[in-house]
Amino acid sequence: MKKTLIALAAVAATGAAFAQSSVTLFGIVDLNIRNVRQGGDNLTSMSQDGIASSRLGFRGVEDLGGGMSAGFWLEGALNPDTGTAGGLNFQRRSTVSLMGGFGEVRLGRDYVPTFWNHTVFDPFGTNGVGNSLNTYTVLGSGSGTNVRANNMISYFTPNLSGFGAQISYAFKETTAANDANEYAGFRVTYAAGPLSVALASASEGSTVQTQSHKRTNIAGSYDFGVAKLMAQYTQGKFGASKVNHYLIGATAPVGPGNLKASYVRSDYNAAAGDNDASQIAVGYDYNLSKRTALYGTFSRISNKNAGTFGLSPNAAAVTPGGSSTGFEFGVRHSF
Repeated sequence: MKKTLIALAAVAATGAAFAQSSVTLFGIVDLNIRNVRQGGDNLTSMSQDGIASSRLGFRGVEDLGGGMSAGFWLEGALNPDTGTAGGLNFQRRSTVSLMGGFGEVRLGRDYVPTFWNHTVFDPFGTNGVGNSLNTYTVLGSGSGTNVRANNMISYFTPNLSGFGAQISYAFKETTAANDANEYAGFRVTYAAGPLSVALASASEGSTVQTQSHKRTNIAGSYDFGVAKLMAQYTQGKFGASKVNHYLIGATAPVGPGNLKASYVRSDYNAAAGDNDASQIAVGYDYNLSKRTALYGTFSRISNKNAGTFGLSPNAAAVTPGGSSTGFEFGVRHSF
């Protein structure tokens, strides 16, 4: 009887421990039919990631008591049009965290602070033919931290009356004077009611010794109810080379979905190749449910001077000063 009671107590204790932990499987599958006209080509293909990046991931949290918890996040990219694991090495994100009243300390591969403003304040979320980064180039040689960085430690403050901040540093882990993965940056945010603003700045590594890409961006949005307006400005520098990148955009609830539009302009100085370009994009997401949506997006890039930006790497190259036009219709399902 005593052994039975001990066994039951052990089982109960184990159940209590499990109750304080959770692991979640999640993902997104996004596929579309895309048509792009550029460089004299008219290319129709099945593409992906029109309004969200396809992915498969696992995340979990454990309650450590005393207001503290530990968590992990493993997320890899998918190529659903071919069924291949386009990144199930978890290169989208692979982190472990300690969280509490002090905020969060996060270690591993993750988004860098300077990328967040690009994607949060873009009506198209830096996805598909409407992606605001279609005309933005990280200046310098071999920078690997435009979106994510390896070997990074980040600190996120708790929400302080609407204010928050992220500070991140990525170790280069080599003896070279500079490294493509090296990164040091921060982001400060304020969000209260309909207003949201953010400022970020960083030094991003390159393979050119003693030089790095400097990026600073400021962005904001205001939700009027009938529409949310967005704007962002980014300046990138690498030595004498400089690019100024602008976006204005909006989203508006229309019927069961959202109407989206944006205008983007990138101005490069002569040292950066004078590769100027602008982009207009419009789209509509039709929500069939909370997890499934149909969507359509149209975009056009107009290059100036030596600009050769295009919407498809598989079509013929855009001639300097030429244009690229594309549209896509697809479905996104999240789980």
